Amino acid sequence: MAYKLIALDLDGTTVKRKNKISKQNVKTIKWALQNDIKIIIATGRSIKAIKTVADKLGIINYDLPVIGFNGGVIYDFLNNRIIKQNSFSTAEAQDVFTIANKNKVQLWAYSVKDDDLAYVNTNRGLMVKWMSWHTKRKRVLYNKVVNFNDEIFKFVVSGNKPNVLAFKEEILAKYQFNIFDWSYVSKSKLNLEVSPLNTDKKDAVEYIAKMYDIKQEEVIAMGDGSNDREMLKWAGLGIAMGNAKQDIKNIANEVTHHHKKSGVARAIKKHLNNK
Repeated sequence: MAYKLIALDLDGTTVKRKNKISKQNVKTIKWALQNDIKIIIATGRSIKAIKTVADKLGIINYDLPVIGFNGGVIYDFLNNRIIKQNSFSTAEAQDVFTIANKNKVQLWAYSVKDDDLAYVNTNRGLMVKWMSWHTKRKRVLYNKVVNFNDEIFKFVVSGNKPNVLAFKEEILAKYQFNIFDWSYVSKSKLNLEVSPLNTDKKDAVEYIAKMYDIKQEEVIAMGDGSNDREMLKWAGLGIAMGNAKQDIKNIANEVTHHHKKSGVARAIKKHLNNK
């Protein structure tokens, strides 16, 4: 099969901690780009948090879109424009905050109106403090906002496992939102990401493939987390990382090496004949 598009998750797949990318991954991805293979970043990160990696990989120079917020935004860096976006309505966002407060979980919400702002329901939680440091966004207490009128790209939820599970159950009883595991945490804690209805990496990759008239069977997707599941299942070749959880490995067509051992580069070399 002649593959024409490769969709890459970032954290735990292409990128190590602190946006470090192995020399093998950089070299191989740039080789693919030079050989007319479209490389598409598909991540849960915000658009701003994607740019450093896109620059390192040279993707922006090829005028290729990126996928952020688990499919919530398809963005064109070269022309500084949103190609497509999906978000929670103001009413949905308000309801999510109400349900989060009821179940005593921490909530972090990415504003649509202001790319430097996030709404929170507490300033005391560890997750909220870490997200504030990590994203460099100004955090605003939701209950201090008068006449809240904003939409949200994505919610990050954290707390004691029973509380988070109760929150998840109540949300899914009312809405058909997409909910993903956020990270590996202690057994007593649970972190989730919540995306709007019809927001998934798979949908965004499929949209981009159609933009370029690329067939499903001509697409490779690589990832390691629950937010990669549908993308890996949809792609002509879904590749799980060696560090992925077993349920993700089970639905993939194959498993490559650990992300710390340049699993992305190894998979590209295997399937695109780059020696």
